[in-house]
Amino acid sequence: MDFVLADTEYGKIRGVKKLSKLDTEFIAFLGIPFATPPINDLRFKDPIPPSQWKNIYDGTKEKSSSVAYNFHLKEINGSEDCLYLNIYTKNLKPKEPQGVMVYIHGGGFVEGSNKIDVLGPDYLLMANVVVVTINYRLGALGFMSFIDETLKIPGNAAMKDQVMAMKFVKKNIENFGGNPNNITLFGHSSGGCSVSWHCVSEISKGLFNRAIIMSGCVLNKFALTPHKGWGIRLARKLGYEGNEEEKEVAKFLRQIDAVDIVKVQESLVTAEERDKISGAFAPHMERYISEQTFNSEFPINLVRKAWSNDIDVLIGGTSDEGLMFLEYVQKMPMLLKSQKLTNAIPFDIDLNVDDPIREEFADKLKSLYFSPDMDPTEDVMGFCRLKGDQSLWHGMQRLVQSRQHSNNMGKTFLYRFAVDSPTQNYYRITRLGPEVRGVCHADEISFLFKSVRLDVPLEDSMEFKTIKRFVSIFTSFATTGNPNDNIIKADMENIQWNPVETIDPPFKCLNIDEALTFEVFPESTRLKVWNEIYQKTNTPLY
Repeated sequence: MDFVLADTEYGKIRGVKKLSKLDTEFIAFLGIPFATPPINDLRFKDPIPPSQWKNIYDGTKEKSSSVAYNFHLKEINGSEDCLYLNIYTKNLKPKEPQGVMVYIHGGGFVEGSNKIDVLGPDYLLMANVVVVTINYRLGALGFMSFIDETLKIPGNAAMKDQVMAMKFVKKNIENFGGNPNNITLFGHSSGGCSVSWHCVSEISKGLFNRAIIMSGCVLNKFALTPHKGWGIRLARKLGYEGNEEEKEVAKFLRQIDAVDIVKVQESLVTAEERDKISGAFAPHMERYISEQTFNSEFPINLVRKAWSNDIDVLIGGTSDEGLMFLEYVQKMPMLLKSQKLTNAIPFDIDLNVDDPIREEFADKLKSLYFSPDMDPTEDVMGFCRLKGDQSLWHGMQRLVQSRQHSNNMGKTFLYRFAVDSPTQNYYRITRLGPEVRGVCHADEISFLFKSVRLDVPLEDSMEFKTIKRFVSIFTSFATTGNPNDNIIKADMENIQWNPVETIDPPFKCLNIDEALTFEVFPESTRLKVWNEIYQKTNTPLY
């Protein structure tokens, strides 16, 4: 193997030359520490920078990601010592510094990894960019919080991990061939939500220049969890019998094996809480101000005044986001059987249980999403369409609407990924089975990143053409702020993909199917009903 040395502010690091599956030579620097391992007394606390290293650091092997359940292996793995990132570059000293793309993985804030096996840079490196993938703490390890200031656990440690990774990139990426003044932050699902959070958090300001938000944002339900005594509830679940004094609870939780925490952390939210809360451990409002405060306000208040309203944003998702809920229905049929459309009121609208607006809204949803020939408790696909709009698309439309009303300078490009491949839509195939069709949540990731579980499609296939298109869109936007590169222009016969122009929906998007079309977002009619419930209840929409 050929090895290469690069400098960082903490010392020299050794990388390794690799050959991509598309025969592109690149250099991988793996497992680079961007923070001190958050173990022992540092568990749950804000991250601190790493120490200098005297010897050459071995960046030829990956480090562990956060302790989490691994869907593919059907087991809990990982380590608390997880604050590492990977850098992939084709040239340490290019003629001109390259645009940088920093990716935050998804996984509902409780799972996921930056591993090269699943987030291979092969496709993105068809363009002249430097790719960075990061790890961060997950679940309770990343989102525990206590109000006792002496404990120094204000919360949102995972988000601050991401900030520290971005600071490392900003300070060091020039040594890897990257341009520190041309950084695009992108992510999917909870990773997209994270990107959206950084777009409104003041401590992230200036660490990146553009953002790509994929299938998740700060105005989605899972973006914010309320304080419900998660610390003591987790401790009780793990056998704690003491009082509720936070110092004792924190002391107990620090002594518990991380694997045992992961085993129970997702069981804390009760059935009654599910309509309003996606999970116990996710971004939240910090209850006191500290040096690294990430967020102390409701997202709806932040998006109006966000610093990022002045930067360009690419945002979108898939045509059948809600298909991911089919997996849950398959495992728990009662999820469908017990659904009450009167409880589908958005999480941030406060209505009494007997308010007639609930019934009126439920009737609209029934006619909009469900077959007239079926009871809603039997119509699985209607349920999935509703959940996709409710959980993801409506929040993203609200974010676009907020940006448009800000009158700031940042442009917003909207896309909708609709390529239904029988072989490349990895999430749908593995989670739901090959017989299910549609473009599920996360299906587009395998058109950006190379996974060891999928072969590179044949060069003349529709799948490979889509990979080239999708990579072209992302890398062109990341490097120039304009997703219209020559590939897209040629495929659209020189029809321009314009940024969103109107201040209110319906908005126009690039629909990415086997053909590319610039059209009114197809789900606009459905999303209008969700907008109306905010207006009817005088709840801020943006």
